[in-house]
Amino acid sequence: MPRSYDQNCPAAHALDVVGGRWTLLVVRELLLGPRRYTDLVAGLPGIGPNVLSERLREMRGAGLLDQRRLPPPAASVVYELTALGEGLRPLLDELTRWGMALDTGHRPGEAFRLNWILNCLRASFRPGLADGVRETYEFRVDGEVFHLAVDDGALDLRHGPATAACSLTTDLGTFLAVGARLVDLDTAVAKGLARLTGDREAAGRAVAILGAHPEATGGRHGIVGAVGASFRPEAARGVRETYEFRIEELVFHARVEDGTVVMGEGPAPDAAAGLATDLATLLQLGAGATTLEAVFTSGAAKATGDPEAGLRMAAAFGTVLAEEEGRGA
Repeated sequence: MPRSYDQNCPAAHALDVVGGRWTLLVVRELLLGPRRYTDLVAGLPGIGPNVLSERLREMRGAGLLDQRRLPPPAASVVYELTALGEGLRPLLDELTRWGMALDTGHRPGEAFRLNWILNCLRASFRPGLADGVRETYEFRVDGEVFHLAVDDGALDLRHGPATAACSLTTDLGTFLAVGARLVDLDTAVAKGLARLTGDREAAGRAVAILGAHPEATGGRHGIVGAVGASFRPEAARGVRETYEFRIEELVFHARVEDGTVVMGEGPAPDAAAGLATDLATLLQLGAGATTLEAVFTSGAAKATGDPEAGLRMAAAFGTVLAEEEGRGA
């Protein structure tokens, strides 16, 4: 049996049930729908099979989840939340919002799963932007299928396919980039980075309702605004120089002045350093799927200008290559 706080207090009683390690993360996985034991193992990297089995047994005993067998042809045993377990949804959403505010970033060794992005998506959903909207959107991302149903300001997000107003098939990097408005949906489709079926206007509403909002990029959307939003003032103290970015046909620049930056469209004749690459590579860099060192080595990206200025540019815009720092290149 799990340990108890032995306090006659509702908060303490609640923590007796859900305060153990892994319990709330099991709930996090099941909030998106029924999952098999193997799905839970995959979604909870670091948990041992004995610990997971024990947590599932405890949670079932506490009335948080049920176990049932799916009908043929699946014939799999799945775990799903009861009404009592579903009652933890607002708590998980608030916990996710609170965690997002910590801004700890991605730390070395940390795992990353699409499911966790979906929980953030649900937690950051803004009902006011979906007033009067009643439609479902389907996404197929790197082989995983999920859908979002919007019903007049309410959101339900689940695993699996659905009869939807539109369906978007893409990879994780492009999914993140479109949602964050690094790249326009039409551009992603035109360049073969995504495939859209169904109502294009519905897809636009999905991005508007569920994606980034103006303040996320200081009021500027697209690649220029997103690069500007990644600027790290603390890494640019005392720096006064201009950097140029060439993303296929798009050319823009960033003027850095002692911890501040002004983004501008077009080339910069006085650029101290520059980065030239294609849109797909930029998306991979943004998603953390590759590194600057890897794309430079493969020829997918090219650095121009002063190498020392290039390192300052990388530091100012959120990417520091320890290997390059060590070489002084």
